[in-house]
Amino acid sequence: MLFKSATAASVLGLCALSSSASLPHKRSTESGISLYVYGTDSSGGGPNGSPIFYADGLAYVGSTTPSWATVATNITFSLDPDSTTTAWTISPNSTNVSFNSTKSMYIVPTTGGFTQVGFSSSNGTLPTGAVTSGLTFFGTNVAYAANASNYELLFWAAATNTSGLYALYWNAAASNGNMVNGSFPVTVKTTPPVVLTA
Repeated sequence: MLFKSATAASVLGLCALSSSASLPHKRSTESGISLYVYGTDSSGGGPNGSPIFYADGLAYVGSTTPSWATVATNITFSLDPDSTTTAWTISPNSTNVSFNSTKSMYIVPTTGGFTQVGFSSSNGTLPTGAVTSGLTFFGTNVAYAANASNYELLFWAAATNTSGLYALYWNAAASNGNMVNGSFPVTVKTTPPVVLTA
């Protein structure tokens, strides 16, 4: 069967568009991202809209940093929103603090665990069962991609001995006996809290 030259050009053009559409796009890392935690306990207290910060290798959230921490700082994240294999690294958001190595956020998704979210150096040892990959987004919520069809949103918070300060946990179907007393589910988002002005 013979094609007219105009028809042949159209068919070739469609083939070229189809081929270019199937090429993977270049993923890019975004930096300077703040993550905010939302949720309240049964008495109405909670970190509603407070950013995650770093304190001695662990994740906390709230209106105050712990006075007992050797190193405590607000942080921002560098992450690839299109990848579940790239670790989410942090940078101190303070001129008074610097990290001597790259630190990545980790969770422990081992079934039955209730473990505080933390940050590990690239050459450091992770807690048993901890992962630095798999973090992604489900809409605007931070999630863990256990596999391609299973996204988990299992962040919890628990009050500390410091008023207004909460430790951030990952609850991997823990039993009540393994959970911190008074802990409650929270969501972690990139959405900052709305500030009302008069």
